[in-house]
Amino acid sequence: AIKYGGGFDVVVLDVKMPGLDGVAALGEIKKWAPDTEVIMLTGHATLESGTQAMRKGAYDYLMKPCDIEDLVEKIKEAHEAEEIKRHPVLWPRKLVREIALHPFKMLHPEDGLSKALEIMSREEGEESIEEVYVVDREDRPLGIVTKRDLVNEAQSKAHPDFAMEWSQLLQHPQWLPQKTMKEVMRPQPLATQANAYLTDAANQMIVHNLRRMPVVRAAKMIGVIKLEDVFQYLNHEIE
Repeated sequence: AIKYGGGFDVVVLDVKMPGLDGVAALGEIKKWAPDTEVIMLTGHATLESGTQAMRKGAYDYLMKPCDIEDLVEKIKEAHEAEEIKRHPVLWPRKLVREIALHPFKMLHPEDGLSKALEIMSREEGEESIEEVYVVDREDRPLGIVTKRDLVNEAQSKAHPDFAMEWSQLLQHPQWLPQKTMKEVMRPQPLATQANAYLTDAANQMIVHNLRRMPVVRAAKMIGVIKLEDVFQYLNHEIE
């Protein structure tokens, strides 16, 4: 439809589709409608297919199964990005600290998983929170806990025999085990310095399959950058 003149602001693709896979379809869309934003859905265990798609011009990707509200919000974000491209602000920002950093939610190692669930349980209209960062008393990053980590913990405790979704955990918070963030968190997340070059930060995120990365100054966490933001500002300089 796009090839023959159909105009779409945002397109959602699955990485695995019959006939033409999502990454190939993405290439065709960007060929005929470069301003159309594309969101990829991937069910793969790794993030490789998602980051590959973003390097080829996708706005972002979501892991399946994903909650419908997260998909709706991502579509809204992509539409806003498409609008911005129609009225671009022309300034070459090259350092991490020169782009807008996203706020982040943090907890301490001794905090319970229920606190993380409370933080990630957004109200309608609020920005989706995908992870919580674990920091020490000096705000130095120690680890990270994601939505998927909470779902896995609840599933292991309550229903190990079926695939649990985030929406089900929200309805049954008692399924979460009485564990602390320290017991569940992944190791200290890879971080970038505020004065680092955007190209270096982007390469780090691609190599390590990261969609978001903490930004630190004097070892303290001050914000988060997202891979799609870096690609937008670099204007596809990374190839």
